Amino acid sequence: MSWLATDQEAIRKCLVLPATVPCLDAISRSMNELEQWHPSGVLSARALLDAVALIDQQLISGSLDMEQAIQKKSTSGPISTSVAAAGDAPLQKADVIAYDTSLLREEIETTYANPTTISSNLITQRNRYTTQLLLLLPRLKSWIDFTQGHSNRNFVSLVRG
Repeated sequence: MSWLATDQEAIRKCLVLPATVPCLDAISRSMNELEQWHPSGVLSARALLDAVALIDQQLISGSLDMEQAIQKKSTSGPISTSVAAAGDAPLQKADVIAYDTSLLREEIETTYANPTTISSNLITQRNRYTTQLLLLLPRLKSWIDFTQGHSNRNFVSLVRG
């Protein structure tokens, strides 16, 4: 099996690599090595790229972050032996104790599911696929280390001013 024309860009996006000539050349060399030495690995790599693209589409769509509400409703009424149970207001001071208005309320508790759990699970799965892709294209690991280290240094230098 051989690579598709779009696979180089898919690998670059999957591994979050820069679109520079040296980096694209490194991706191309890694793709050629995999195709030459392990042709069946190309199918595995393309399946991983398709899975990552699907996860990226789901994360971009934002439909996963819709909050799902769970409502709990509870009602309470007056004590069954009290005057209030018959629906009458208390007539004497002694009946006021039995006619507790807090017992006549309706409580609704709404609990929202954590909207980030689905997204975080997808991101975790995407990271697993990326790691598996790096096992097939190990020379690109140094590019990831370089770009992450380079971006961290820029961030630190900006913070320090």
